[in-house]
Amino acid sequence: MATKKFSSLLLLSLMVFALIILPIDSAFPGLYYKCMVDGCTLTPACAAKCKSMGFLRGGECRIYSYGGACCCECTDKSCINIVSSPCPY
Repeated sequence: MATKKFSSLLLLSLMVFALIILPIDSAFPGLYYKCMVDGCTLTPACAAKCKSMGFLRGGECRIYSYGGACCCECTDKSCINIVSSPCPY
C-alpha cells in the first residue's frame, strides 16, 4: 500500500515538474548566433555589420578575454558555419 502511494506521488510530482519545465525550455526557440572574432567593442556597430551581411535581426558584440566577437543572430542552425568561424562559447 505504501509503495502504491509513493509511486502515485512520484508520478504526480514528475507531471507537475514537466508542466513547469517545458514552457521554460521553449520560451526562446530558434536563437542561433554566427560569431566572428573581429575585435569589436560596441554592439551598435556589430548590429549594423550583421544587418549589412543579411542578418535581419542584427547582432551583438560579446567581449571575451581574447577580444571581441561580433555575433549575428539568426533563426536557423544552417547559418552557423563551424568550419570557418566557430562560436567562441
